[in-house]
Amino acid sequence: MQEPFDLTVQGDIVRPGGVLEREGWMGIRRGRIAAVSAAPLAGRRHVDARGKLVLPGFVDAHVHTRSDPEEGITAATTAAAAGGATTVVDMPFDRPSRPVRTARALERKIADVAAEAVIDVALYATFAPAGPLDAIADLARAGACAFKVSTFHVDADRFPRVPDGQLYEGFQEIARHGLPVAAHQENQEIIDHLTARLRGAGEADALCHARSRPPVAEAEAAARLLELAWWSGARLHMVHGTIGRTFDLIGWHRSRGALASGETCVQYLVLTEEALCTLGGRAKCNPPLRTQEDVDALWERLRSGEIDIVTSDHSPYPLSRKDTPNIFDAYAGLPGAATLGTLLYSEGVARGRITLARFVEALAERPANIFGLRGKGRLEAGRDGDFVVLDPEASHVLDGRALHQKCGWSPYHGLRVQGRVEATYLRGRCVYRGGSVTAPPGTGRFVRPAGAASQDHKP
Repeated sequence: MQEPFDLTVQGDIVRPGGVLEREGWMGIRRGRIAAVSAAPLAGRRHVDARGKLVLPGFVDAHVHTRSDPEEGITAATTAAAAGGATTVVDMPFDRPSRPVRTARALERKIADVAAEAVIDVALYATFAPAGPLDAIADLARAGACAFKVSTFHVDADRFPRVPDGQLYEGFQEIARHGLPVAAHQENQEIIDHLTARLRGAGEADALCHARSRPPVAEAEAAARLLELAWWSGARLHMVHGTIGRTFDLIGWHRSRGALASGETCVQYLVLTEEALCTLGGRAKCNPPLRTQEDVDALWERLRSGEIDIVTSDHSPYPLSRKDTPNIFDAYAGLPGAATLGTLLYSEGVARGRITLARFVEALAERPANIFGLRGKGRLEAGRDGDFVVLDPEASHVLDGRALHQKCGWSPYHGLRVQGRVEATYLRGRCVYRGGSVTAPPGTGRFVRPAGAASQDHKP
């Protein structure tokens, strides 16, 4: 007689391909999914999710846990757990410490994840804008799941622009290790020129942020990065795309052999540049919010699958850094880890803009595939027992003060949404339920990409 499962779950289980197993069963043993079945399963513990969706744990592939010293790994992963994420992929541009550019720095951060994370964490690394690129191989062996760079200068040390020559050689080296390289795509010269013109004219209202960073700045940089990726053989992941043309360029290059994927963020699907007029610096992010026409274009491409994944780009700052009369002085970044899944379900699935299958692909399956997180992203035997219970009928109003986000505010405050994350489970363990995060720091683990320790690709 087969031993009982450690945990059984009954509900509307969303299997790979968006197949809905209504009132189906899932069994978890020793932290992994051991069975998904239409027939009842016996377990020592049971989750009754009848009438609710049982989804794979979300993989938020764009999170900044340490862009602000007041945030940190525990705070960011707490918010993500409340939003249904069981894994986040964390960016390397940490403050106040230096960027993650060495294996030693990555190993220190891996130790911090083990002590501080509420859910699982995979880690980006980066490389310097000048000098030798030897550290890339060490970082790949140490467990980085991807590399992040920028074509736009934010900070000389923490978040620098990498010149094209260094990008090209860095792309070549990363390609040898089979890992993705992601890039912030904005044209420095266009933005600097327009910003100087606006400042010189004494203009600093909130919409100046969008006017100083027009769509062409994103599209030009995207095209340049795609060409560098094609010629170097690198696997490029384009982050936070805000316009349809960015994904058209990805599709064109991909059809001709480029290894490329694309991401937008939920704010670009929900908010328009009008939010800058009403929220001021609280709606400032880079690239900026766009027009309703651009939002509609993104939904079309998400529906068709041209946009691979949706992320939060969670980068929260206290309101003292956001509420400034001069928009150029406000910090760029929005909190969003706690609202990613809810917003995409409400604005996408509930409104008929995307299917449930596309929702699961964009929030779980494809990010797990892109970053080599083989235990994540699907409810099937052998995967980690990571799942979310979501009530598709629950209608509620978002309260920015009650989202488990340390910054205590949200640009979506007061928005009525349909769909509520009721519980989040990590490897069969409840980490969030009914408004409370139930797991302590140290519950989460560092996630190493499949094969990272042994890959040794030669030129």
